[in-house]
Amino acid sequence: MKIAKIILNIVTLFFMGWALVESSKDEPNIWVQVIGVALFFYGMAMLMQKTPSNTRQQGPAEREFDAGIKKDLINQAKEEENDVK
Repeated sequence: MKIAKIILNIVTLFFMGWALVESSKDEPNIWVQVIGVALFFYGMAMLMQKTPSNTRQQGPAEREFDAGIKKDLINQAKEEENDVK
């Protein structure tokens, strides 16, 4: 499995390079470019799976607390607007 990933990475880099070279030609081969772009996006998707997300999972109590804080801040802003008028 590890060897397959290495081979896929090499093939992806090869097709990306080939697609770049093809794009500079007068009549580029569109299929080489399509395959290069598709492999690039597949590689990026695999890379995004490896990196952890910055967001953390919230429990129901935390979500309810955050919603309450937002409502309080909105109400406070409305009261301040009324006081200014």
